[in-house]
Amino acid sequence: MIDVAGGPGVRGTPDGWHFFVSYTGVDQPWAEWIAWQLEDAGYRVLIQVWDFVAGSNWQIRMIEGMEQAQRTVAVLSPAYLSSVYGQSEWQAAHRADPSGFARKLLPIRIEPCPQPRPLDAIVSIDLFDLDARAASKHLLDHVRHALAGRAKPATAPDFPARRLHQPTSEPLFPVDQPEGSDRSIEPSDERKLVDLLAHRRSVLGPDHVETLAAAHDLAVALRRNGNYRAGRPLIEDTLIRRRRVLGLDHVDTLSTAHELSLARYGDRDHQAARALAEDTLERCRRVLGADHADTHAIASLLGSVSSR
Repeated sequence: MIDVAGGPGVRGTPDGWHFFVSYTGVDQPWAEWIAWQLEDAGYRVLIQVWDFVAGSNWQIRMIEGMEQAQRTVAVLSPAYLSSVYGQSEWQAAHRADPSGFARKLLPIRIEPCPQPRPLDAIVSIDLFDLDARAASKHLLDHVRHALAGRAKPATAPDFPARRLHQPTSEPLFPVDQPEGSDRSIEPSDERKLVDLLAHRRSVLGPDHVETLAAAHDLAVALRRNGNYRAGRPLIEDTLIRRRRVLGLDHVDTLSTAHELSLARYGDRDHQAARALAEDTLERCRRVLGADHADTHAIASLLGSVSSR
């Protein structure tokens, strides 16, 4: 069982709930999936669809959830943000912790949606554009950070050595290269990239451009070493963040989209690789031009994927 503040409690009693899941009806599948991930990790959850059974007073249970659960998970979508009940539930959690120091309100976005004030000032957990495995890890990692109040890495970071004339983005890796040109990364170098990413996340934050560059570099190293299980979720998360921070058509975003296409292709997920490669090729042609090297590289990848 997860050891969190608030004591062991008893399941089904107010002091036993770590989380109250607030959602609107159309988002019930997402709410249940989130609740399942949390309970499977050892947390105790109050959720209407499971806990407001026949004979219970749903109004009292709802009030108990808002007032007595340790934290409220708000499942954010355009539908939720237009719901009167949803608004009252997240606002109750915010009133109980307006500064956010106790992190009583955890917004979890399942769709891109603008958040009204003061909800827009609260850091959210974004699950859209992730597969189930990546979304589960992303959710539980960020919940753990929220409970701890920090995302400090377990190992000390390396001393940062700043490179002069650092490129704004890594050149895209072409699919068809001479044998031996896609060299694997030495384990010691991969370890340095892991430590560098952890350091930048802790110092600069997960969405800083330098952090995203480090995440991209590590994902490239993991793919080149054949570690798709770790590399693919990382590059998927990096693409989501670069799209949000830099925009869909930024050259660094396109570079990460190409890298994710390669990771999906290497992971034998050809359908997903082809869909992303098609979108990336269209954007590269429009932004970089048809004759740009990066455009040719993604076109070559798309040809390889389409032949499968």
